[in-house]
Amino acid sequence: MANGNVMVKTLKVDLSNVNFSDPEKVTDGRNGKILENAMREQGFPIDPTATVDLPGINKNSPGIEVKSRSKTTGSMHTVGTMTYDDIIDTVWSESKFKEKLQQQWRVEIANNSITGKIDATGSMVDLTHPDIQNLFKEAYENCRAQLAAQGKIIKGQTIRSGQYGVLEHKPTKKGTGKSYAMRIPHSGMKKVLNLANSTYNQLFEEL
Repeated sequence: MANGNVMVKTLKVDLSNVNFSDPEKVTDGRNGKILENAMREQGFPIDPTATVDLPGINKNSPGIEVKSRSKTTGSMHTVGTMTYDDIIDTVWSESKFKEKLQQQWRVEIANNSITGKIDATGSMVDLTHPDIQNLFKEAYENCRAQLAAQGKIIKGQTIRSGQYGVLEHKPTKKGTGKSYAMRIPHSGMKKVLNLANSTYNQLFEEL
């Protein structure tokens, strides 16, 4: 157990017939919506209004965030967004970013060069280990301090703090925009996933 919660070992999601778009051509989050819709059709209670996609999937679970990604991309991993004011006022332990970085169902999508079809594989990742959480916390709090020090939103900026988290401003079509996304560089996320896999020895249950 981690933090008194029972971690979920896996999700029984049938990915074989999900009609994903070509992961080499789609970078707008379309495949994430396709995945969520497919899971909803399979009976998973995806909640678009909640902080995490599967909140409290059982009474002892912290909730599960659903992520999809091209298997071959090296781009940063997006955690979520918060407004400038909320980031300034919110410590890591109370942030939406922390909620999203607990348990994740991560689906990798790739073109199969042999069959010509699109393949997808899913795996559960437990990010609750204290060492992992401290990496995210340090990156967030460092970026948050920089944001507070500058005292304003700077359109299109990226505030950096090593390889475990950046804050990236999200401009809007009609104005500057009030939100920043937390994103994790691919190099850092690879290290985090390796650490998560090496500490995957807690108590689980299967859904």
